[in-house]
Amino acid sequence: MGFLFGRTPELVDATSALPGRPTPVLADPRPHAVLDTPITGPWREGQKRLLIGLGCFWGVEKLYWQIDGVESTSVGYGGGITENPTYREVCSGATNHVELVEVVYDPEKVSLKELVRVGLEAHDPTQGFRQGNDVGTQYRSAFYTDTEEEAEQIRGWIAEYGRQLREAGYGEITTEVRAGADYYLAEDEHQQYLHKVPGGYCPHHSTGIACGI
Repeated sequence: MGFLFGRTPELVDATSALPGRPTPVLADPRPHAVLDTPITGPWREGQKRLLIGLGCFWGVEKLYWQIDGVESTSVGYGGGITENPTYREVCSGATNHVELVEVVYDPEKVSLKELVRVGLEAHDPTQGFRQGNDVGTQYRSAFYTDTEEEAEQIRGWIAEYGRQLREAGYGEITTEVRAGADYYLAEDEHQQYLHKVPGGYCPHHSTGIACGI
């Protein structure tokens, strides 16, 4: 994935962001390469979704497509400014987007809390604009929801986990949580990448601290 040398990553203002384009970079997505389900809506009645940023999106997507109750995943970009950005544009640091996984799930089989718990344990949510050697604003920790009620629930769980991390010697959690963020599908080669390239890049940045929410 991308690396940023020589400068500290920071978000750009709207006048400095790349303009993007009116058309999607992935206009006709294929079904999920592992689950054989659609990777775009409209979703089936009863399904819910959560946008999750834990760093490099390749490994995060694989983590979630293996969970019972998860019915679709895709990778993309959101939480920024640029419309329909490309991977190269996001990695430039001039879009403010996060590398995200869209997780579509059956709440009768897996809960929102469980999806959040898995995510918190799978990365270090105290690192700001980085995860390990992956440095840039696109690697920040984030949970984006469809409703403010869900966002409030997640903020509470994160606050609880933050106390556990501080007791273990970690700094403050920097995870961004908000409702209603945009989401743009990434290019086809990034979808289910670790299924297509089993030996591909898949870093692990877990703190090793169990999330007792």
